[in-house]
Amino acid sequence: MVRALFWTLVYHLEPEKWGELARFEPIHPSLVEALPSGLDTAVDVGAGSGRLTAHLAARCRRVTAIEPSWGLLALLARRLPQVSPVAGWAEALPVGDHWAQLTASCAAFGPDPAVLAELRRVTAPGGLIALISPESPDWFEAHGWQRMTAPAIPAPDHPAWIDEFFGPLDPPHELLTLRVES
Repeated sequence: MVRALFWTLVYHLEPEKWGELARFEPIHPSLVEALPSGLDTAVDVGAGSGRLTAHLAARCRRVTAIEPSWGLLALLARRLPQVSPVAGWAEALPVGDHWAQLTASCAAFGPDPAVLAELRRVTAPGGLIALISPESPDWFEAHGWQRMTAPAIPAPDHPAWIDEFFGPLDPPHELLTLRVES
């Protein structure tokens, strides 16, 4: 419970701190390269301050970033004006059925049945769901998701307060993907 409250309070009360954490925990470049490009539509679920969203915006024509924290959504909107920021929760995504060719998320959740159902609902037939460093990656792999693990990379030089506040940094280096059946 303490862990859940800590993250909730950081997201809502100190979004700038979360933004700094994400800045110093870059997604492994090979994971970004493994994502499809040239797509028309992508959605980033639990987008935070835009760590993954920025990569999606460079690879897709239209990106919607869904985030429940107004503070993080405001940071994302300032950083990525070409993206459509939308307030919402992963359990009830404010996106139409089969809208996204790519539905992605970075370090936002684990194998929650309600969330997974929503990810499938918003992804077009033949589209891809891509989760970067989700909780319980072994569960996803055991349930048919394709897993790519890149070598861990050290976090770039960063202010000491980040480690003191959040603990040791661990840049995302795992990708789990699932192609949505038509």
